Amino acid sequence: MVDEPAATAPAFEYENDDMTASFNLRPRPDFRGPVPEDQRKISQDVYEARNVLQLLKDDKAIGDAVFTEFIRRVTQAGRAGCVADNVDTKLAAEALDQIRADIVRRAATPLVYRYLRALAIWAAIGGVLGLGFAIVGAYHWPIVKGYSCVLIGATAGAWFSAAAARWKISFGTIPDYPDIQLEPVIRMLFVALVAVVFALFLHLGLITIKVGNTNFADFTESISVALLVGFVAGIGQRVLSVQLTERAEKFLPET
Repeated sequence: MVDEPAATAPAFEYENDDMTASFNLRPRPDFRGPVPEDQRKISQDVYEARNVLQLLKDDKAIGDAVFTEFIRRVTQAGRAGCVADNVDTKLAAEALDQIRADIVRRAATPLVYRYLRALAIWAAIGGVLGLGFAIVGAYHWPIVKGYSCVLIGATAGAWFSAAAARWKISFGTIPDYPDIQLEPVIRMLFVALVAVVFALFLHLGLITIKVGNTNFADFTESISVALLVGFVAGIGQRVLSVQLTERAEKFLPET
């Protein structure tokens, strides 16, 4: 005769167990001893899923019907892994993995497209401004044309970098996407500033970059080189900003 596995005592209970977002998964008052790690992990995952779903609902990325469907599934997983008389954390973990995958497939992926579309709009605005400055500079301030083409290349590079890095979204990165009001424009302003400072360092000879027969310092004389300088700055914006800061700090006298 094979012995049945010992029942795992539930460490949590539901308050407001109504299959809605108002649930409260709390430790049982009569539970003795430390909360098992596997049940604690299920509890954290349940709350994380609820918070992400609430974020998506508030952002109108999902409708009420989809929100309710997912909340019911999350509540059921929490009951199986933390509340049931004989909890099954493995079953609950598998259910939560499936829920996260469904959320990414049905709600999160469109967020990527929406974010990239907003970023593309601001990149286009930056490119148009750069083109306008280039046209004006061609007649009045020739050096401005080079910096303007750097700006055009930087906006294209920044969008390309974001598209390459964010094409696939994971459940944990969903909170990075709903804000399309400020993040894209701030990102493009940051990219533009980094690109212009990078070009200024090249122009003043504070840094020297030569790839093959192309000297990046020639961006003021060649549109193609200027576009390349900007594109490189847009792709490597974060690393480049750190390096420019470190280089600038070397110029400052010690106090």
